[in-house]
Amino acid sequence: MPVSRVAEPMREWEDLARLDPLWAILTEKGKQFGGWDRSEFFASGKREIDALMRSVGFNVGNGGRALDFGCGVGRLSRALGDYFAEVCGVDISEEMIRLARKYTPSCMFLLNQNDNLRLYRDDFFDFIYSNIVLQHQPTQEVAKAYIREFVRVVKPGGLVVFQIPYKLTVRHALQPRRRLYALLRFCGFSAAFLYNKLHLDPMRTICLASDDVRETVSDAGGRLLRSYEDSFNHNSMSYVVTKEPASSSR
Repeated sequence: MPVSRVAEPMREWEDLARLDPLWAILTEKGKQFGGWDRSEFFASGKREIDALMRSVGFNVGNGGRALDFGCGVGRLSRALGDYFAEVCGVDISEEMIRLARKYTPSCMFLLNQNDNLRLYRDDFFDFIYSNIVLQHQPTQEVAKAYIREFVRVVKPGGLVVFQIPYKLTVRHALQPRRRLYALLRFCGFSAAFLYNKLHLDPMRTICLASDDVRETVSDAGGRLLRSYEDSFNHNSMSYVVTKEPASSSR
């Protein structure tokens, strides 16, 4: 990824990781400015993964290897450990990875500051999950690049589940608070002042039309099993994808 595309998102997520990491990962009302209780935060991850595993048909003790893409401090990685023998988490923020390793040492967490997953070979994971992550990428092209990488690194017959809005509301499209944060940060104001005093933050949101997702998955050699609207954001969609065995893949 060119420096011009990766540098700003890296700075933004390092700011968020140091200011309010749990809220940055799960922006529930009333949880900002340190409002999350850590045990409650991780319990929310377990509920989410338990519900997901029921919906896709995984059972405890299946073994295998899972990837939590955009793992943050490991909220979902820890819960995936109930279902998979090995759980890997990747994130763009060094501070998020540091906290993830501290909170859940049973998982393997790696820093990934590229628009690819070359950390891993083809057909490496049995299961990949990415929730409330692709929507924060700098561009739609970066989000599509990651989707193609999901298909590459999942095993034939494995599953990929990811979420991204299919359209944005006017407020999410304009993102005035993020733009003002970026301007004032450029002018030399500290992240702590902007966040704690002015209640600004650098979180960005993008969308990807469902037709674009389907085309990206298909072009990468994947097959969309189903998609469904979810409650993780406004106009948000989750996608369940698999990869055909090599003999029948495109």
